[in-house]
Amino acid sequence: MVLPMNGTWRVGEIVVVIAVILAVLLALGWYLSYTAVRLDRLHHRVKGTAAALDAQLVRRAEAALEVAYLAGIDPASATLLATSAGRVLDHEEAWSQERLDAESELTEVLRATQEPEAAQSAEVEELIERLRGTGERVQLARRFHNESVHEARDVRGQRLVRFLHLAGRAKVPLPINFDDDWPNAG
Repeated sequence: MVLPMNGTWRVGEIVVVIAVILAVLLALGWYLSYTAVRLDRLHHRVKGTAAALDAQLVRRAEAALEVAYLAGIDPASATLLATSAGRVLDHEEAWSQERLDAESELTEVLRATQEPEAAQSAEVEELIERLRGTGERVQLARRFHNESVHEARDVRGQRLVRFLHLAGRAKVPLPINFDDDWPNAG
């Protein structure tokens, strides 16, 4: 738009300038609102994936206890397995370092524990298969959670989001890392 030489604006030009300014402000407002809602949804998703991971970890520990008590593995392995699973279930704080260490320890014990060599009953086979399945679901749940965390952190890292504090007082989500390389699909 070119300014008039005599310094006077016509009403039509003023209306166009105001309309353009309003359109830019509306677009900016929409973008900020969209980003804030998206960030809120991502934070809720992180909480949901953390809860799902926690549930899968509890199921894994319970399945490990059942295998320790009912599957007929050697007594030393059964004791280690029951102790490790019990430590996992005893932790009150959801994502403390102690809990993550206990989860890694349970994974190590599961890898080291030998399956019963004798002919297995259908019940024992079912227990061991359940334990394998819970291990696979733990791996998937942790992967989904960490992907959600990564996505939320990416949005939080945008300059405009940081400058305008669109994340509010929500804590920065952290990935959950522990050894979960057991059981292998098999």
